[in-house]
Amino acid sequence: MPPKTNGETNIQPTKHIQTIFSYGKVGALITIKPILSWLLAGAILAAMVSYTYNTVTNSVTTLICPSIWGSYIPFCQEVRAPVPDFSQLVEKQVNLYETMTSQYNPDTISAIELKKVELATRDLQVMIKYSGLGSAHLLDDKLGDYLLRSRDLGRKIQSLQAKTKGTIDNLITYNSFILRKLHELETKRGSKQELRKLYETSMGLVEDEAARLILAIEEAQGCLDRLEEDLYSIQEITTQETYFQDQHRPSLLADILNMISGKGMRRPLVEKNMMLLNNFDIQRRDAAEKLKLMLHRMIAFQTDLEELRSQVVRPIIIADSLPLEVHIENVGKGIARLRQSKVLETSPKEPLLVGKD
Repeated sequence: MPPKTNGETNIQPTKHIQTIFSYGKVGALITIKPILSWLLAGAILAAMVSYTYNTVTNSVTTLICPSIWGSYIPFCQEVRAPVPDFSQLVEKQVNLYETMTSQYNPDTISAIELKKVELATRDLQVMIKYSGLGSAHLLDDKLGDYLLRSRDLGRKIQSLQAKTKGTIDNLITYNSFILRKLHELETKRGSKQELRKLYETSMGLVEDEAARLILAIEEAQGCLDRLEEDLYSIQEITTQETYFQDQHRPSLLADILNMISGKGMRRPLVEKNMMLLNNFDIQRRDAAEKLKLMLHRMIAFQTDLEELRSQVVRPIIIADSLPLEVHIENVGKGIARLRQSKVLETSPKEPLLVGKD
């Protein structure tokens, strides 16, 4: 018998190792197979139980929960709970911010209009500074104060407008999330308990947005008050100067005597000063009227915000006077109208079905 070579000697241990691994794989499969079978059977059984439970629950909730006996069944409490009045909450937001962003309303004063008044006042300041008025220096100082306050007010108004648009963006985001949750409830994937929590959270978020805007309005109102003080001071000075000019208006005979004596005529100078005062008074009244309109609009807006705050801070869970489908439709309309307010569209708005106030 020929002796074994080194190659044949190395092949035999390799075959033994492969045989051991083959037996190990077979043993592992034999051990794991029953476990996998039990897991698969358990998953199928759990799915069948879940399907049966959901079917029975839906049947019971549909047949029994709406009846008077449903109030005594614990799991019917969730079904019988009313849907929070999201329609009223969204309607309040829409009415409020449609008013704020209505730039085409004739009683709205913008930062551009304030800039026009500022430029006109600057022209008057230059004219008065080099005029022959007795109170020219005092008027020049007051007009300078008015210009500084006017610029400050313009910045506050621009900040208020930016914050208003930012608030609208936030409200669109909040209401879009509400709409998604309402759709989940409609498809049986959400619960009314989640909606109540969402409603309370939404009230808190809207209240925060309202508080932020109220603070911006109060700052603008402070600027308006200081600007009105300057206007009243200027009015008082111009009234006194007008009275002085009327008292010292030269007569025609005095003009003739002055012309004969070589002193020149004073009447043209006085007439020029009077015309300057009259023009300035017209500008002042126009600016004061616009400022009063703006103040009135801001006060009305603040009143609306206070009403909205009273709506959102109260724990309102009213009787379910509107079905879920109507709430979904109203929230969708509200989001669309808020987007229209954001881009300043003036097309007719479709009213929401809000039911009771």
